[in-house]
Amino acid sequence: MEKREALLFSLLITFWALNYPLIKLALNYVQPFYLTFFRLLLTLPFLAILIPRGFKPIHGIKKNIEILIFGMLGIFGTWTFWYLGENYISSSLAAIIMYTYPIIAILLSAAILKEKLRLVNFTGVILGFVGVIMILYEQFFISNIIGPILVFLSSISWSISIIFYKKTLSKENYATVNTYQMIYAIPLTVALLFFNSAPTYLPLKFWLIILLLAFPGTALAFTIYVLMYSKYSVNSITPYLFLVPAISVIFSYIIFRTKFTILELIGFLLLLVGIYATTR
Repeated sequence: MEKREALLFSLLITFWALNYPLIKLALNYVQPFYLTFFRLLLTLPFLAILIPRGFKPIHGIKKNIEILIFGMLGIFGTWTFWYLGENYISSSLAAIIMYTYPIIAILLSAAILKEKLRLVNFTGVILGFVGVIMILYEQFFISNIIGPILVFLSSISWSISIIFYKKTLSKENYATVNTYQMIYAIPLTVALLFFNSAPTYLPLKFWLIILLLAFPGTALAFTIYVLMYSKYSVNSITPYLFLVPAISVIFSYIIFRTKFTILELIGFLLLLVGIYATTR
């Protein structure tokens, strides 16, 4: 990975790490389907500024349908199940369950894309996941089994979207694919708004949260995400995303000035060892 791409990937991890606490805050003001809708709607203007070429028309019904499916899996399905689930569980537990997706994606890439999967690589993925659990262990609790199930469905949807993109769309212009997956996800989201009550008042704080989710957390981060998967294999990129929930915890420590526990430090060490082993 070149230095420029490494920097971009670092930004992706950082902004996605911020998304977890931001989404938990946003759900205090709106119900899940409205959060998905507002996040998507405000993302499009930022995409128009960031990558205007992404709005060029896509020719061919087949290609449009493939991008629609990609958006249904990676945006609509992933976000909807995630937000619904996080209504029932903590953001820390949601992060742990969501990050079963590297394991699922890597197994699917070996089965469907025929990417080489060595024992040391798979062991590294498991170590990384165990590290995430240890880092977040003291911060979560389960109050309702529905929440974990919904977030796990989100993880599955996300994993399948990666494989689908790599198999059918990775040779297409990444900016166009990223833009149109957002556009095609909006009508699906609008259809679900009837199942949630409309918010009567949204304060400035909510809109600031949505702006953070929309620009760095979505428009910029998803553009980098699609770019990386268009250039690199699933096995070489996915394990690094274990850093997202770990860095999310670091942000909370910076903000609240609390100390790390021994369990968390061991978790970070396992995470780093796991990522190193996975990418060998």
